[in-house]
Amino acid sequence: MNELLIRFAVLGFVLFTGAIPELALSAEPRVQILSPQEGTRITQEQNLIFLSGKVARVTGRSTNVDIFLVVDVSGSTAQYSGSDLGDAGQLPDNSGFSGFPTPQIAIGGMGLGRPPMVSLRNSILAAEVAAARRLLAQLNSESTRVGVLAFSEGAKLLQPLTSDFARVRDVLDDILRAGPYGGTNIVEGIRMGITELLGLGTSQKRTDAIKVQFLLTDGFPSLPIGRGKLAAPEDTNLAINAARLAGKAGIKVHVFALGEEALSYPRAAVGIAKESGGTYTPVIRPADALAVIESISVVGVDYVQVVNQTSGQKATQLRLAADGFFSSAVPVIEGRNQIDVYARASDGSNGRDSITVYYQSGTQKSLELEIFLEKERKLQVQIERLGRSPAEIQRDVERNREETQKRPQQIPPPTGGPPP
Repeated sequence: MNELLIRFAVLGFVLFTGAIPELALSAEPRVQILSPQEGTRITQEQNLIFLSGKVARVTGRSTNVDIFLVVDVSGSTAQYSGSDLGDAGQLPDNSGFSGFPTPQIAIGGMGLGRPPMVSLRNSILAAEVAAARRLLAQLNSESTRVGVLAFSEGAKLLQPLTSDFARVRDVLDDILRAGPYGGTNIVEGIRMGITELLGLGTSQKRTDAIKVQFLLTDGFPSLPIGRGKLAAPEDTNLAINAARLAGKAGIKVHVFALGEEALSYPRAAVGIAKESGGTYTPVIRPADALAVIESISVVGVDYVQVVNQTSGQKATQLRLAADGFFSSAVPVIEGRNQIDVYARASDGSNGRDSITVYYQSGTQKSLELEIFLEKERKLQVQIERLGRSPAEIQRDVERNREETQKRPQQIPPPTGGPPP
């Protein structure tokens, strides 16, 4: 679908769905504890209980969320991610690679990027896949759908929006097995994401869902004007214009700029995020995407705290997913326990929900709690492999954001160079 048709589609979407900017719909965060129910009596061996729920800020919409993963598979994603990913994200075993990819693009006659890698298991592409899988592992398939597309020379739909997350994981593994290729056609990736999220492509239409794209890239646009060989400012403008259309349709594009090449000329990544109302996340070491992808909230709530007011203890483990679902392990004492959940929206407003449960020590273990704790342990192991704490990585992201704002954003005029 070309840009003119997308413009008409966006206009129709706005007119017929009444889509208006999110700020006009902002309100205090809605907090809903889903499990356990009010007044539940719990008898188990552990003195922790599993508590889950949902938070959201936007009013007038359902709890449905549609997320499209827009994955860069250009040739430069074969480069080293900066860390040994090991089995992060349970990457496929047969993801070896024996080709010799060259850098994505040439500027001033010099290629950007490091020497080619022999194995893709520690590549930028592997980091993208592992980060996407980590995000997926925390989403709730009851109300969240996920789709996948890849872009290089063009864009290819790999999975329409679906609640079958096992299928999505398989598709992500297939991306890594296929390996990197070609230039970076970001505009086609964004346009295809718009088409699918609006229900104008293969994906089933769902007008009441919050719609977002998660765009992971290690470069900047080099197609279609630059033909994958040059840094053409026109390609950047096309990508930003596509993001502007996404924003008008209520679709935010959250951009993860991975590695030195992407951060060297971030005008496209910054512009895409800004024009669509999304978030720009600059990650100097691509592997660190695993630690920051989960920090993006698509429902406008970025902080949750769970406290047992009876004992004064906070949850020992707490996970807030991008789609607003949260899970936690909360300490309890014998008898009555009042548990409060507090949420803070990105605009600073606050919300709260509370339940009372009754705990008695027993001999049976809570399988639900054990599964949650084991999942948290595995997620922690993934981050430990990076050799840096999430807080350290997040500080780097913030510093990179500040440096980007100070740096001139114009891509230099193309001067030619060898093709990728």
